Amino acid sequence: MSRRLQNSNRRGFAVVIVLALLTVTLALSYSMMRVQATTNEIQRNMGRQADARQAAISGISAGIREMYKSSWGGIDSTLTMNLGNDHSYAVRYETGDPWLTEDDPDYAELPFRVTVISTGYALDKVNAAVKSQYTIRAVVQLVRRKLQTNPSQWRTASENALYSFGTGDNVLEAPWQVTGPAVINGKLELCEDWDRVCRPYGGYIDELAIYDRALNGYEIFSIALLGNQSNSTLSSTLSRSGIRHWWRFNESDSDSVTAADSVGGRNGTYKGGVYPGIDVGGGNKAVLLDGVSGRVDLGDFDLPDHNDFTIAAWVLPTNLKGDNAYGRIIARGNGVGWSNNFWMLGNYLSGSKTFPFGRVITTTTRYDKYPKSGEFITNYWNFVVLTFDADQNEFKLYNNGYERDSWTVYGTVVPSANHLTWIGDNPPGPARSRMLEDLLRLANAGEGDYRPLSGDVTLSNGNNPLSTALTLYRQLGCNVNYSSSSVSSHTNTAVSGSTYRLYPGGPEYSAELLSGSIESTTLAPNVLTNPLGIYVTSGSLNIRDTVSIEGTLVCQPASGKIKLRGRNVTIQAVNLPALEGDETIYQLPAVIAGDDFEMDNTVQATIQGAVAAFGAMEASTGDSNSYVQIEGPVFAEIFDLQACESWQSVASYSETHQQNFLNIKGETTTENFVTWLDQSTSGKLHKRFTIGLPDTPPTYQWLDLSQPIYQVGDGDEGLVWELVRWKDNGGT
Repeated sequence: MSRRLQNSNRRGFAVVIVLALLTVTLALSYSMMRVQATTNEIQRNMGRQADARQAAISGISAGIREMYKSSWGGIDSTLTMNLGNDHSYAVRYETGDPWLTEDDPDYAELPFRVTVISTGYALDKVNAAVKSQYTIRAVVQLVRRKLQTNPSQWRTASENALYSFGTGDNVLEAPWQVTGPAVINGKLELCEDWDRVCRPYGGYIDELAIYDRALNGYEIFSIALLGNQSNSTLSSTLSRSGIRHWWRFNESDSDSVTAADSVGGRNGTYKGGVYPGIDVGGGNKAVLLDGVSGRVDLGDFDLPDHNDFTIAAWVLPTNLKGDNAYGRIIARGNGVGWSNNFWMLGNYLSGSKTFPFGRVITTTTRYDKYPKSGEFITNYWNFVVLTFDADQNEFKLYNNGYERDSWTVYGTVVPSANHLTWIGDNPPGPARSRMLEDLLRLANAGEGDYRPLSGDVTLSNGNNPLSTALTLYRQLGCNVNYSSSSVSSHTNTAVSGSTYRLYPGGPEYSAELLSGSIESTTLAPNVLTNPLGIYVTSGSLNIRDTVSIEGTLVCQPASGKIKLRGRNVTIQAVNLPALEGDETIYQLPAVIAGDDFEMDNTVQATIQGAVAAFGAMEASTGDSNSYVQIEGPVFAEIFDLQACESWQSVASYSETHQQNFLNIKGETTTENFVTWLDQSTSGKLHKRFTIGLPDTPPTYQWLDLSQPIYQVGDGDEGLVWELVRWKDNGGT
């Protein structure tokens, strides 16, 4: 091969190599350019995503900050903001916490949690059609700082086991028991099914003296002439020869138990509706007997002399009609019949006028006498005197110093033993008094407290006579505030509606709607749909057998009644989630009846929580298996709590039962009447019908559906929240 050809081949190969090198170089350069371009795009994307995340963070911060403001639009509101430089965010709110599961101990807090969702956006600076977004979720929980303001009337009412704000009649029959403080604005009719009165005297008694001789007319006129307005004058005029017993009723304290006999030492015991220690002027005092149950028990006391005697008393009657038409100033006996009184002095209604009245049983016959003159006038002092002189065969009655009539009698007054003598009534008195007083004796002896009322009682003096207050105080042992009442009801319109919110701006929950009748039903709060367990009926609701309710049952105002008709019924109020730093337990009512709350005679029900009835709270006569036990305050316009059948039958024949008891045990027995009833009749002592506060009551919170349950705290601009969790969900 020639050298020229060889050189030519070398040059061609070199060109190929150069071209190949150029190709590789160009390829490498292009590859480097592609890598650089990709790197730049990744860097732009990362930058946009970082910008979007930063925008989302700004959104989360702004969204949570917005929730602290009073102007927060609530769970349905949104928040958007253009941050400039093609950056922006959008914030929305969702109720709850998607990471909170049912088995979590904090699951009950779900309704108070809000998930704040912030999405940040960033536009590409080169290509505005390219956008990055980033989402962050933050879960916050409401810091509960304040509840709805409790109406002042409800706060006051809920401190009592029973609070009756109306002016109508209120009926309370045994064996119902209210075991706690009570406020009763209307008239109280307490155990009226029982034999209620015997022959009570109604009014004041200043002095009562018994002599072992018959005072003469001049002596009696002299005493009457001087009057009873001075204690010193009375001491000198009544203290005459032959005086054997003298009850002055000068006790200084209205709480006194003992009526002192200043001469004979035969002290009496104040019982029932008595009010001693009343100043009548001149240092002189008197006792008021209520005309229902008030009396002074002298025990087995008889006359000091059955041949000659005088009974003299200063009296001021306040009522001479009705139950007091035949009142006893002093009487010894075992009943009101003519054959049951051995001797007595009282008043007697004849036509439209009332006169002194005397009765004695002598060894020859019985004498019932009253004059046709010397009329008693209410609210005026009368000096009434009975004299008996067997030697002269004289029986005389005087009033205000004048002899009003005299009768011829024969024999001496029959002595008696094992009988009672009372001032102010006729032994053995009404069965109601014995029953109430023996219930108190049983409680004081630590043998069980079955009193119909046993706590402090605030009683309106505008709607109740003093006798009712004295019955509560003297016969049941209650502390009584007997005064002008300022009791009133708070509005019931706050429970109108069927939805509620837990906090301002929170989601609206629908109360479960009930209608007509429920039976074999269990109702309980649902943390997602009805967290407080509020159930509403727009008409009357009958609750029949096997019903369990946890929450608040509301019958809308003036739309109907709640009627307990069944057995195995339980209603349990719910405790509200606690406030921050407050260990107080707050509890919504168990039952709110816009009208009446009725309990049938076959009901078996347990209610734990407050019961409010803007009409009447009524309980029919229960059967032998029925029971109603309410542990919480009862708020009602009036109440009508009737006895169960077994006790009603005993009450209807209470006079007979008392007489049977005395026939068996003796008239002067100190054995307990109600214990005997428990052992011998259907009047068993039990606690099947009770209203009372729990040992450690919660703070009872009223339900107002017109405003959120929890409110902005005092001193706060808006609601307060705490961060529970933060979730970076990433971006695109």
